[in-house]
Amino acid sequence: MTMMLIRFLVCLSVALVCFLPGTEPAAAEVKGSALVQVTDPKQGAIPDLVLGHGVVESDNPLTRSFQRNGQVSDIMVEVGDQFKKGDPLLNFGASPAAVIAYEQAKTALRLAERTRDRTKQMVKLKLATADQLDAAEKAVSDAQLNKEMYEKLGSTTSEILEAPFDGVVVAISVSKGDRVPAGAPLMTLAETEKLRLGVGVEPSEIEKVKPGQPVTLVSLVDDKKSMSAKVKSVGAAIDPKTRQVPVFINLSKEHVIPGETFTAEIQTGNLEGWVVSRDSVGIDSKGSFVFQVDDEHAKKVTVNVLRSAGDISVVQGDIDPKSKLVVTGGYQIADGDAVRSEEVPVAEIMNNEQESAAVRRGSRAE
Repeated sequence: MTMMLIRFLVCLSVALVCFLPGTEPAAAEVKGSALVQVTDPKQGAIPDLVLGHGVVESDNPLTRSFQRNGQVSDIMVEVGDQFKKGDPLLNFGASPAAVIAYEQAKTALRLAERTRDRTKQMVKLKLATADQLDAAEKAVSDAQLNKEMYEKLGSTTSEILEAPFDGVVVAISVSKGDRVPAGAPLMTLAETEKLRLGVGVEPSEIEKVKPGQPVTLVSLVDDKKSMSAKVKSVGAAIDPKTRQVPVFINLSKEHVIPGETFTAEIQTGNLEGWVVSRDSVGIDSKGSFVFQVDDEHAKKVTVNVLRSAGDISVVQGDIDPKSKLVVTGGYQIADGDAVRSEEVPVAEIMNNEQESAAVRRGSRAE
């Protein structure tokens, strides 16, 4: 009897709760609004940059060699060393074969001279003819010329390779003790007053590059500050090795060294449009878009992204300058959704100098 009473009371309580005024079934969905951060749309610009990469080279590198066989006795410099005109760079000695050949030439001369002297005595004694004396004289002359040839070539003595100008060692092709044939390259030198930087640019962008345009050079050397420069000239053909078009940059020779690698940011103009947070731009199957707030509802606006730099993008599209632009939270909303807005200052979104400058230029244009 007690159990039946308890069951009756439980059923009565459930029935009362279900039919109380103002209540709805728990399965009913309560539709809310998403919280997004917004800011005022701003127009501005960022530099239209064309990128290129290249290595500093000598405008006229010089490869040194000797026109004789020899042996490297000593190397006084290393790759990257700077030198002054007249500094010793390499000691080039005689090769063992050349020394032997020179000694043989001296021996042949001594024998020819003795034969000539003996023939002279025999001519006086009527034991030899004048023709024999002439042949002996010619043998002496030939031996003398052969000996002098080795001496003029310098193949019997050591020679010091001296720097022909102020510069830097770019490459060394030999090692100490190497036996080197005539004309073989020993080292390559670069004149520090005649350096150049050629960077490769994609052919699709080369039409935008013109002489005189400003360039920012970023070195791959750690902790080295970027440098300002200008475009010197633009190549007229594609390099078959790199498949890029060479662009030559004017250099400040006091701040670069041969072999240093740079990224060149060539400013070909400015891209103007709406400056938005990079994170506020979404992408779907139809392209890029942003959200604006219209009467507390999200409005999807299709845009064309001109370029992105850092945390910002410059876009073009049918953006309403009077409606707030969603900068964060766009991932959780769709076109037409109800939203709650929280204002965010532009300075908090774009916090670097380039981005702030872009917004300031846009503000002045307005």
